[in-house]
Amino acid sequence: MITLIRCLKSDFYKLRHTSILWLHLLIPLAGSFMFLAYYESSSLDVIKKISGYLEALAIIFPLLIGLISGLVIEQEEQAGNFQVLLCSTKSKCITYLSKLILLLLLEIFSVALAVGIFALGWQTVPYSLYLKSAGALIMGNIFIYILHVFISLKFGKVASTSLGVVGSLISALMLTGLGDKVWNWVPWAWGVRFCDYLVFEWANPSATTEAVFDTKQGIFIMLFAIGMLFFSSLFWFRQWEGRKSYE
Repeated sequence: MITLIRCLKSDFYKLRHTSILWLHLLIPLAGSFMFLAYYESSSLDVIKKISGYLEALAIIFPLLIGLISGLVIEQEEQAGNFQVLLCSTKSKCITYLSKLILLLLLEIFSVALAVGIFALGWQTVPYSLYLKSAGALIMGNIFIYILHVFISLKFGKVASTSLGVVGSLISALMLTGLGDKVWNWVPWAWGVRFCDYLVFEWANPSATTEAVFDTKQGIFIMLFAIGMLFFSSLFWFRQWEGRKSYE
């Protein structure tokens, strides 16, 4: 545990003079203020405003995850072709966990900032809804973070960013009728669908039976998938010796 904390501190220090920390600060600030300014003059009803903002957050996150994961891993590649990542501790799993936890902590910060500012500026719904929505966004993106760390290590920043673009498009597509039957099995749909169901349950407290069942099924599949991918990626990283030139 002490070694992991030291690795985390080291990883944070590495980001101090990069654009990564600023991205996690400025994008949530800009996005929340833009939506608040637009909603001040918009004639949309409250439900559409809340769901629209949460949907926008959920759709943009896969792209940002792809870009930021690629940047973080590229930093390690430039520092001696991953030698610091592979050789700085006795257990390679520690450095892998440190990178993953770092990204998840940055996600929590960004989601809290984006949802928190919007909640302060748009106090027409219970804060509990915002809190649950923030949790749904964070949990819904864990699988995507693990996947992008693997993609970034194996194939590089371009592949991770490209997958992020595709992921955002899939998230938007899963809001249509096409996603009604398959969204439980699509990682890029979890965040956006969970937020939609939370808003639906708040707006329609007497008609939530199907939504609750669908949400529980999605949560079960999501947790199982996260566990499988996490342990698989951990096992893979233990065997990984760095990216070869032909990769």
